[in-house]
Amino acid sequence: MNRLDKSYDLVFKNLKIIDGTGAPAFYGDIGIKNDTIMDIGKISGQALQKYDCSGLIAAPGFIDIHNHSDFSIFQEPAARNFTSQGVTTLVTGNCGLSGGPLTPKNKEMFETERIELTQDKWKHWSHYSDFALDLEKLKKSVNIAPLVGQGNIKGAVMGMENKKVSTEQMHQMKQLLQESMESGCFGMSTGLIYDPGIHSDTEELIELTKIVAEYDGIYATHMRNESDFLIDSVIEAITIARRSGVRAQISHLKTSGKRNFGLDQIVLQLMEYYRRFGVEITCDVYPCIFGHTGLENCFPLWTRTKGMVHFQNILKQKDNREKIKYELSRPSIGWENILLDAGFDETIISGSQKFKEYEGKSINELSVILNKDPFDIIFYLVTNDPGIAILVGGLGKKDMEYVLQHPLSMICSD
Repeated sequence: MNRLDKSYDLVFKNLKIIDGTGAPAFYGDIGIKNDTIMDIGKISGQALQKYDCSGLIAAPGFIDIHNHSDFSIFQEPAARNFTSQGVTTLVTGNCGLSGGPLTPKNKEMFETERIELTQDKWKHWSHYSDFALDLEKLKKSVNIAPLVGQGNIKGAVMGMENKKVSTEQMHQMKQLLQESMESGCFGMSTGLIYDPGIHSDTEELIELTKIVAEYDGIYATHMRNESDFLIDSVIEAITIARRSGVRAQISHLKTSGKRNFGLDQIVLQLMEYYRRFGVEITCDVYPCIFGHTGLENCFPLWTRTKGMVHFQNILKQKDNREKIKYELSRPSIGWENILLDAGFDETIISGSQKFKEYEGKSINELSVILNKDPFDIIFYLVTNDPGIAILVGGLGKKDMEYVLQHPLSMICSD
């Protein structure tokens, strides 16, 4: 049957078509029957509906390579915020945080991220396979390519505190990771500025990524530092990939702090260099110069070694607050000083359960409104709303534009 004899439900006429193969764009029509594209080219058959699409472009659905819709997809399965932009595939489970495994030991990860789950869900998603089954049953408008969070796995075995990993605990983490990969995960992610991932050393990550490599999976990493120790963090990611054989993806590559602007070019040169020796490493980037995180994640590492309760107890003591002020005012070595890079002018409240009226305001603006020192403002906010979220600036626009144009980068929403 030729295209003259065929009938279609829908025909889109006079499109500029980009087919995703890398070939040049061409003009033509697209014929659809039921939910399937039947023909692409010059179509003259009958159709229930025809649309003149002159001036419009048709392309395969876009892939959002770094996405955090693990939980929100259950609230908005139509995913209209993505489909309206042409995105049809979401890579979820990034930055060490995924839908499972969820246990009482790692529950705090999700409380500080302001993720609301019922007690039934906590019980039900104790293994990644439980979460994957619910995700598969969900009628949704997008494809999901999930990663499992290393933070979930480490937290499920060891809790949120900074402890040395025993041989038995490593065995348990490997088991959980293998179960997750068998359940359909495309790889594992890390969030090495977040608890409990921040407490993981390089050797621990190499051992886990060896499991991921066995499945030809991806290791996506929110690196340990995107500021003064950006280069060191990239070397760590490359080292993990070289020694485990895993494919590596650097998440939301950026330079934080004006003193570091320009370093992204060196990072990409390093990636190009090690790819010559067989290290498969790429990156993603979001097309903006603000990041998003929890305020608690911006505090010195020593305040976050024993969980949220301990963190809040630390803030109650005046001597500790003075020490924190001192450290937040200077470049750091063992952790990433996000607030120093952004400054209080570009640290903006993006979401708060308790302080809705402060959303959209910077710390400096709140300092003027409340007539308080900016440091006292952040102590007050994080003490009364541990899950408060912020936008942070201090990122390099020219660096972002350079990474966007590089062949080793992919665009993400984060």
